[in-house]
Amino acid sequence: MIVTGNYQDALEPIAIKNFQLGFKEKPQERDMIFEVKKSNKLIETYLELGDIGAMNQFSGDLEYEDVTQGYKMTVEALEYAKGIKIQRKFVRTDQLDVVESLPRLLGLAARRLMLSDTFYMFNNAFSAFTTIDGLSLCNNAHTSNNGGATQDNLFTSAFSAANVESVRQSMHQFGTNVDNLFDIKPDMLIVPRGLEEAAYELISSSGKVDTAQNNVNFHKGKYKLLVSDYLEDNNNWFMVDSELMKQFNTWNTVDPLEFKQADQFDSYAARYGAYMFYGYCSRDWRWLAGSQVS
Repeated sequence: MIVTGNYQDALEPIAIKNFQLGFKEKPQERDMIFEVKKSNKLIETYLELGDIGAMNQFSGDLEYEDVTQGYKMTVEALEYAKGIKIQRKFVRTDQLDVVESLPRLLGLAARRLMLSDTFYMFNNAFSAFTTIDGLSLCNNAHTSNNGGATQDNLFTSAFSAANVESVRQSMHQFGTNVDNLFDIKPDMLIVPRGLEEAAYELISSSGKVDTAQNNVNFHKGKYKLLVSDYLEDNNNWFMVDSELMKQFNTWNTVDPLEFKQADQFDSYAARYGAYMFYGYCSRDWRWLAGSQVS
């Protein structure tokens, strides 16, 4: 029998276990999209590296070239927390439900928040989420403060084989902030659940998609596919260079997710809480192209 003085200690291992069941493993999508780093700073600062001109023929004297800093951006880490308080009377009379359900809800809440933040930049790529030049992540007028031309990674075409190829060709023309080719290798499609079937057919079919002819499907095996229910618009889609995506997207973990229990003897209640402290950003736009379909 669990008595007043020790019921919280007896419940703690079960509560932690069920919290972890709610959280499951770390959201894999986050670790695919971001480089996760440990941070001890409230605000992290990032600088855009400049670029240099073409390498010239060596004529006896080494030619040196200055590299000018590009844009600067900062990202602030935020704290997130949620708690539940369980009365002893409720624990005593409905213990199984409390132990197995309520702590699990804290884990689910933490997981949902991390996934929501993981896909926030895609859901707001055409508006609120900005990158190092101060413009939306997908924009038709990305600027350079090193003399480079204005560039465009915002498209409006619906998902189709022809439009996927058109966007891929455009990405290969992305330049640095001084107009050198950036060496983009698009290799992943990121789509909402509503486009899952079309995207799977595009990258898996042996023959050309949606034609009566048996032409070879140029897109077969060309792209990895990431589908998420956390993408809010069922028409918008994205093409990315997955290597550059991890290079430019940073998730700064100040404190990883933790689960705590505290006693409150004045009201004979058990308190459980979950807490995490992190910030995230995308330090460049050149790793992706987004299509905002009306």
